[in-house]
Amino acid sequence: MVQRSRLALDTFNTELSADHYLVTHEVGPNQHGIRLDHFLMDRYRKRSREFIKKAIDKGAITLKRNQGAHLTPGKLKSSSQLIPGDEVLVMSERKPEPDVCFDYKLIFEDETLFVIEKPANLPVHPAGRYFFNTLLVHLKTSGHKDPLRPEREYYLAHRIDKETSGILVLTRDREVCAHISKQFFDRKTEKKYLAIVRGVTPEKFTVNEPLKRATGISEITLKMKVCRPDEEDALPSHTDFERLEVVGDFSVVECRPKTGRQHQIRVHLDHIGHPIVGDKLYGIPESESIRFFERQNLSAEAVAKLLLPRHALHSAGLKFDHPITGKRMEFTSELPPDLREFLNEQNRIGSTPSLKKPAPHSSEALLQILDHSL
Repeated sequence: MVQRSRLALDTFNTELSADHYLVTHEVGPNQHGIRLDHFLMDRYRKRSREFIKKAIDKGAITLKRNQGAHLTPGKLKSSSQLIPGDEVLVMSERKPEPDVCFDYKLIFEDETLFVIEKPANLPVHPAGRYFFNTLLVHLKTSGHKDPLRPEREYYLAHRIDKETSGILVLTRDREVCAHISKQFFDRKTEKKYLAIVRGVTPEKFTVNEPLKRATGISEITLKMKVCRPDEEDALPSHTDFERLEVVGDFSVVECRPKTGRQHQIRVHLDHIGHPIVGDKLYGIPESESIRFFERQNLSAEAVAKLLLPRHALHSAGLKFDHPITGKRMEFTSELPPDLREFLNEQNRIGSTPSLKKPAPHSSEALLQILDHSL
């Protein structure tokens, strides 16, 4: 079922406008003779048969028959029978979404793997207000040049947050994806992240503290928290850290998570008093985090404390076994320009930015960026 797209009953033809998008569903070999309305109801399960009938009658649904000129579908009706190879085209309404950055870089590709460097400000899969402006849908539509084909699958072998940049592995096959995901689960992969944090950290340190979903007011912001090992729902979490560089009152830290808990690196660093720069969930007071996730403006003090419009976390290295050949694969990614420029700016000013001199962005500019990202 296609999420967050709506059958456009007010559209009488397939001429696309900026507010609409074409979704293409291919009829499979085991669906010979299926009725058009039954085919669509299986994909739009929240829509009634009467709703789909109206969409067909008003021209929001069309059929492309590719098997030969002699096979014509005739006038399209709810009872029209489909044959394998047919393409059912659905005019869908495109809702406004926040802008994102599609400037990802392909660093490896073969018949099964698709490895990219993901920029910050790019969600990887549809969620919340993001559907078309996500990596998976962008890939399925060849950069929004083709109709959306739900059957054109890409699978995420692992996930990184919208604001996290760096290495991301996808596959074109479900079984291959499961093979790599199991390597993550069995801790056979090697992951390396780079983070810019506040303060001067120890040279080498380990945080081996379990995590669980926060309760109470924190539930609004989906926060995780450190907990006791004997608490209910406690998840063992282990991260090794090494300080690579000190720039003013900031440290560049290499993070090697041994487990894969949600927000693990961010929570562990905040727990020891070195939150990641720009972290709107763990790097500012909880009251401000709630304001941000409720799409309210942050205070000037919170914006000045963030310093960056995204959290300074980068997926810099990944090793895993190729699911077909068994060869050990290794991918690396350098610190991206926005984070390197932040460090360069700290070197230039020679001190920690204050409310009067936030760097590299002014408070006013950051407010505009953060407000636009909501």
